[in-house]
Amino acid sequence: MTYQRKKPPLDPCPVETVVAMISGKWKVRVLYLLSRQDLAFSEIKAATGAVSQQVLSSLLRELETDALIARAGAAALRVSRYRLTPKGHALVRLLAPVAAWGTDLLSEQGLTWQPPPTVQGAEKGGGRFV
Repeated sequence: MTYQRKKPPLDPCPVETVVAMISGKWKVRVLYLLSRQDLAFSEIKAATGAVSQQVLSSLLRELETDALIARAGAAALRVSRYRLTPKGHALVRLLAPVAAWGTDLLSEQGLTWQPPPTVQGAEKGGGRFV
C-alpha cells in the first residue's frame, strides 16, 4: 500500500501543511536522530526503542515520500542507510528554535530532556535540533 497524504483543505494553511508532514509519534524523533548521523533501519529502531518494525517501516516510507529523508543502499552489504535530504536539513533548522523553546518549557515544569545517544557515538555537524 502506498502512502498518500490527505488532500489539503480548500483553504490550505502553510503551517498545517508542515505539521501534517511531521505529525505522528515517532517522525520528529527519527528526523532528530538523522540530523546527528546517517543510520541503518536497525540503528533507528534501536535508538527509538518501543516503535514496532511495521510502524517504523511505514513512517520511513512517509518521510521518503515527503522527500525529507533518502535511503542510500550498500548493495554488497544489503543494508540501506537513511539520511536527511536538503529538504530534511532545512526542516531540522526550522525545528531547532522549537526544540529550544520546548526545552525551556520543560525546565519551567521542573523536567529535563536528554537527547538520545547517537549510535556508536558518531555525530555529524550542523543541523542538530539542540
